Amino acid sequence: MPAMSVRDDGMSARQIARSKQRKAGDRSTRLANALMKLSAAAVKKLELEEDLREAVDRARAVTTHIARRRAERALAGDLRRFDLVALAARLAKVHEAGNTDVRELHAAEQWRARLIEEGPAAAAAFPGGASDALVRLIDAARRERTTGRPPGAARALFRHIVEALKAPPPEPELEEDEDEDEDDLDGEAADPT
Repeated sequence: MPAMSVRDDGMSARQIARSKQRKAGDRSTRLANALMKLSAAAVKKLELEEDLREAVDRARAVTTHIARRRAERALAGDLRRFDLVALAARLAKVHEAGNTDVRELHAAEQWRARLIEEGPAAAAAFPGGASDALVRLIDAARRERTTGRPPGAARALFRHIVEALKAPPPEPELEEDEDEDEDDLDGEAADPT
């Protein structure tokens, strides 16, 4: 019987190889499960290679519960041929972007409700200030609500708020120190040379 090489931590080369294979299998299983649970729009955002996209689509096309579990295991096997770390990074990026979008929409909805409720007076607290367009949209949405008309103006106000919240905040303008300018003038008048 050949002697097995054993590392310092007591694991043989075979045990190390099996451990690596098990970890890769666990990682691909987790990724396959996450891919099966994603919405179709989120899968499109991943921008997968053609082969990987076909494997994901094939697995996601299965609808019955038992067969879907089997398709998920097959997808996990297919995923082992690809870079799992890069795929996990893309998946995390899509999840992060999705959560950010939801938070932005909730904030926009809260601003719309506040602006319609409080009127143009609340526009002063709105990021970006009370522009003429914002005030017009608030007035139209308030009139629309009181008359019971369909929510076209409220939707236009919502779109305006979303765009305003997505825009980067304006950088504060640097004001020149008037004191320095006055000191320079005083210094020139006091210096007779």
